[in-house]
Amino acid sequence: MTVLFHFLFVIIKSYVLALIYTPIVWLLWVLILKAMKKYTGFKWSKVLKVYTVVSLLLIVFSFTYYGNHGLGDDSRIPLGHGEAILESDQSAYFEPKGKSEQIHVKAFALKGDNLSMAIDSGYKVYNLKTKGVVNFSEGQMYDAFAFSYGLPLSLQLRGFRPQYDEYWNGWRFWLLP
Repeated sequence: MTVLFHFLFVIIKSYVLALIYTPIVWLLWVLILKAMKKYTGFKWSKVLKVYTVVSLLLIVFSFTYYGNHGLGDDSRIPLGHGEAILESDQSAYFEPKGKSEQIHVKAFALKGDNLSMAIDSGYKVYNLKTKGVVNFSEGQMYDAFAFSYGLPLSLQLRGFRPQYDEYWNGWRFWLLP
């Protein structure tokens, strides 16, 4: 049920944002047509067509890799290279692309292409570009590796919710569906 309500919220937010974006798109379109000397005058039907296209594009964007933040109780942060870290029922997890395993994540940090994770059995560093994994059973071993490669230390890893709020708040919250 929460997925349905969240989906309706995304649609309504997309239509409201389209009310803001349509005059901007319309003005740019008119300027381009005037520069090409093909402007035929103002018509409400054309504005409504632009509004429909803008609102549909916003709805479609909300389900793309960079626009999808999860529906209902599921939350998602895109990491790059087609990878994302997800949270469901207050438990964060990472599914490496092309593998069927789920890595339950206590805390994590992303630096460049490297995802550093604190997991139940220690620490992992996953390279998003090469798909390589380095495992550590102790925090001291991880910290030595992280220090030598300029990665975040174990105390700098943070939980999912603060990073989700940091990523999706601000301009993304106000300008994206």
